[in-house]
Amino acid sequence: MTNVCREKLKIAISTEYLGVDFHGWQRQENAHTVQAELEDAWFELTSERIVLNGSSRTDAGVSARRHISSFVTCSSIPVERIPLAWNTKLGPGVAVREAKITQTDFDPRFDALGKEYTYSFYLSKTRPVIERFQTHHVPQKLDLAAMREASASFLGEHDFTALMDQGSPSKRPCRSLYSLVLEEADPFLHLHVIGDGFLYHMVRILAGTLLYVGLGKLTAQDIPLLLKERDRRAMGPTLSACGLTLERVFYKDELFGSDRWPYHDWQAES
Repeated sequence: MTNVCREKLKIAISTEYLGVDFHGWQRQENAHTVQAELEDAWFELTSERIVLNGSSRTDAGVSARRHISSFVTCSSIPVERIPLAWNTKLGPGVAVREAKITQTDFDPRFDALGKEYTYSFYLSKTRPVIERFQTHHVPQKLDLAAMREASASFLGEHDFTALMDQGSPSKRPCRSLYSLVLEEADPFLHLHVIGDGFLYHMVRILAGTLLYVGLGKLTAQDIPLLLKERDRRAMGPTLSACGLTLERVFYKDELFGSDRWPYHDWQAES
């Protein structure tokens, strides 16, 4: 006898994963991805096939602390027990942190108003070991004052074509950055960025450009003109994916805590 679904629910989940364990978030043929592991684990748990709709298709090697996705289910597992149940079928590189019933029209990608990323540098003459898959090693001394001065030029709304690698599907290069903070935590330097959207490899190129400023290969005064020229070749390198972490996705209303979009007037708050 076939079980009949009495009620379909739309569930949003918050997921944490280590980028080095995956070839990106989106399901691909012949590649281990976060989406594939989550969907396959859910099938193993419930015998139900689902398709996750994700907030961000992070690249291979990029980690996430709070990636949001949603799916429709007929499962009778209480929503508060979904994370623990799901995690019993997942490998060590990914975990479902929270789950919540949402409106049927909720879309994690198109309802997102902004995202926060962190790019982490490991500042030491010797290479990292434990943190080697989560940081970009910089053995040289950096001019942090120059990097902070340069970072101010990226704030606000700009055409960020110069920070976009080839292969981007986006036809909207104008984005707004609301916050850009360089945090020192010896031996780390963390670049925290909040924006309403990001182009292909944008944060990794932004980090590479600020690194070049710190190394004296570019100056803070160069940045405004380079942005206007929209020439990718004039900016810094695309740094390694392992240093990048998606911290959280923002929405109009709070979803999983501390993720309500704080910028109401479309200008950076002081």
